Amino acid sequence: MFKLIKRLIGIIIIAAIIFLALALWQGGKPFRWFGKKSEQAGEIVREKSEEAGKEADDIKKKTENMKGTTKKVTKGIKNTGEKIKDITGLKKEK
Repeated sequence: MFKLIKRLIGIIIIAAIIFLALALWQGGKPFRWFGKKSEQAGEIVREKSEEAGKEADDIKKKTENMKGTTKKVTKGIKNTGEKIKDITGLKKEK
């Protein structure tokens, strides 16, 4: 546990030194560049998530259609079985 805390503190110190060095050496230019790139990546992620959402909606509609079709087929098979039992006289009357 102490090793983890020690490493985290070390990483924070190194990050702070790098930040200060970049700020003194090039000003805000690298940070603005990083902001623009992350914004572009965010737009790509947003677009891809929209596409994934549409695909998920399509899959949900298809599965619901399949559920309805399956219920209709099951009901038809049960009705056909009942008719066959009536015709052959195998249906037990209570």
